[in-house]
Amino acid sequence: MKYSPLLTLILFVNFGFSQKEKREDAYTGYVFELINNDSLSPLTGVNVYYPSSNSGTITNSDGFFNIAKNSNYKTLIFSYTGYQTDTLEINNKKEINIVMSEGKILEDLIVEFKKGSYTFSKMDPRNAHNIGQDELRKAACCNLAESFETNPSIDATFTDAITGTKQIQMMGLSGKYVQMLSGNIPIIRGISILNGLRQIPGSFIHEMAVSKGSGSVLNGYESMVGQININLKQPENAEKLHLNFYLNQGGRSEYNAFFSKKFNNKWSTTFLAHYEDQQRTNDRNKDGFLDNPLRNDFVFHNQWNYRSKLIHMELGINGVTGKTESGKKQKWFDNAIPLDYGVDMTTNKINGFAKIGYLFPNDDFKSLALQLSSTYNKQNSTIGPTVYIGSQYSGYANLIYQQEVGINKDENYFKVGASCQLDSLTENVQSFTVHPPINRFLEIVPGIFGEFTHNSEKFGLITGLRGDYTSFYNTFFLTPRLHFRYSPNTDLAFKFMAGSGRRTPFILMENMGYMASSRNWIIDENVYGIQGLMDDVGQEYSWNLGLAMVKEFTFLNRDGVLTLDAYHTSFINQLVIDLYQSARELHFYALNGKSFSNSFQAEINFSVNRRLDIRAAYRFLDVQTKYKSGLIEKPLLSKHRGFLNIAYSTRKIKNRQWKIDLTTQWIGSQRIPFTGDNDSVFQLAERSEGYLLLNGQLTRTFGKKLDAYLGVENALNYRQENPILSSEDPYSEHFDSALIWAPIFGRMVYLGVRFTIKD
Repeated sequence: MKYSPLLTLILFVNFGFSQKEKREDAYTGYVFELINNDSLSPLTGVNVYYPSSNSGTITNSDGFFNIAKNSNYKTLIFSYTGYQTDTLEINNKKEINIVMSEGKILEDLIVEFKKGSYTFSKMDPRNAHNIGQDELRKAACCNLAESFETNPSIDATFTDAITGTKQIQMMGLSGKYVQMLSGNIPIIRGISILNGLRQIPGSFIHEMAVSKGSGSVLNGYESMVGQININLKQPENAEKLHLNFYLNQGGRSEYNAFFSKKFNNKWSTTFLAHYEDQQRTNDRNKDGFLDNPLRNDFVFHNQWNYRSKLIHMELGINGVTGKTESGKKQKWFDNAIPLDYGVDMTTNKINGFAKIGYLFPNDDFKSLALQLSSTYNKQNSTIGPTVYIGSQYSGYANLIYQQEVGINKDENYFKVGASCQLDSLTENVQSFTVHPPINRFLEIVPGIFGEFTHNSEKFGLITGLRGDYTSFYNTFFLTPRLHFRYSPNTDLAFKFMAGSGRRTPFILMENMGYMASSRNWIIDENVYGIQGLMDDVGQEYSWNLGLAMVKEFTFLNRDGVLTLDAYHTSFINQLVIDLYQSARELHFYALNGKSFSNSFQAEINFSVNRRLDIRAAYRFLDVQTKYKSGLIEKPLLSKHRGFLNIAYSTRKIKNRQWKIDLTTQWIGSQRIPFTGDNDSVFQLAERSEGYLLLNGQLTRTFGKKLDAYLGVENALNYRQENPILSSEDPYSEHFDSALIWAPIFGRMVYLGVRFTIKD
């Protein structure tokens, strides 16, 4: 078979193989989930154990389990959060293959579970949960930045009121401290840190794994408060053909299409395409600025998979080209505008990757895997009088060897390897307010790592250490990570997480939202500009400690799960962005004192019956930094947040069904940056008011191939009044569009249609 020349130019990878060796003295088998009532996907982390016993195991990443035979028991229990626990008669079968879904089975084994697409694992030492495709479809999941509407752990906020750029936050800290992965390969780094979120369409995503705290050392050192691993559609889980059309009240339309094809037993492919268009102008608050930017974006992703007995490969390429136009221009409105304040942004990105794994003969677990990735990203932006031109080339390689060890090989294994990350960045700014005008650097970071995992019915442990050298800072550093689980019984798990993380700051792109203001950028106490500031700061460096509890329970014969977690993140080095000295200045300097985040979250997921699920959560955040004016809470961040999601589905009749989802959030008061030295008309209160958001969606399934949905975002129509200071004169010293703490557009109604051919 011929390969595209471009695929062979850019090779890269990630792969872990974990099929277990079968033993005659054990029951073995696979657990699958049923996708869209048809396709199968391995299910990881299912608890498999004997009744009234602590003897058990969990399924691995291939859905495989291996549990020692016990003649005292004739049944096995399969338990997983989001499913209804059930019992299976084993009848001395050597291999047990089951599908966890409503009444579906393999090999005539009768097991009935209710599938959940938002699940936790008690057995995984990490505090992580999985978000599946059905969960993403509960809301208008148009891209990754909009994929967390029903997730109480992650916030998505606008950087400003003009560019339409969204960023995520975890534990009250910016998304730049959350490591983003796609198929375990780092993505969304450097100049893509803000716009990269919207460059991954929601329809491309098969599932996501969200892990709080520091992540695995296998993926690098940049996971400081969390890690999100995105698994895109690929031949093993993608439908044969899928078409999706979306339109909202603001005039935004999206078109998604993908198809997959299996050529033979070894080769298969998936092609994904996305097009977004918005040309309708909206200015509901009559301030002369567009409420939503005009966009024209195209995204594609093509992946080829190869499977043989000893070699597994995934080769792929993806690209993005986009154009955004916003701001205030005479051509959009009838009223005379004395002076344009235009925003024009273009993005072009190309990425190639490969995942190549070798499985050793006679030992299905022992494997050698190579991950490779290469990305070129170019972004040009004009924001009023400011012109930004940025380009970045990144290369990544990661080699991993894994092997089981010890007497109980199913419970113990290690992984070792070496990696190298390269970033070549050039940023140029032409502006009267943004200084300095140039940021250029090359950083090469080679490293080695090792990780040991133990997982038994009572204890789980993942401990790792990596050592890296950064050429930019000419420094060698260590990154330790620890995840520990204790399970006193099969329904309860306590977890402890600890680790450090580091990252190199990208001062210009990470703060682009502040370019949509008249603030003067000031680098304090250093005459050498960005280079001097980065030397002062060094790598941003933090420690994260966390405790979590996962408790499964039964109430009124219905299953539920309660999760509690608390985290403390403390920065040793940090680039401080200070909005408290003056309303007309933005100060940058190295941390000199404390900077920390304390977070607590309680979440309960409960199935009232087979048709009705409830998710409720409360989160508290205490995030403070030592600024020049003292230890002050982080601006534009709510300390308190309440969350409630209700999902109801009718009974399926001839594959027809109704689904209703309602999500409401209470966002508490937020501290507003200092505006006291503005003229009185442009001064804001010290704190915002709290407010309530309500989203809802109604979905109708017409059969196996067609479903339609109608939804509303911000149904209560809550809006921030006058989100842009001095909007009437954007070239005045008081102009500022970056003080955003609430929605701008107001109520948004949308609709869509999905057509699917599964085989």
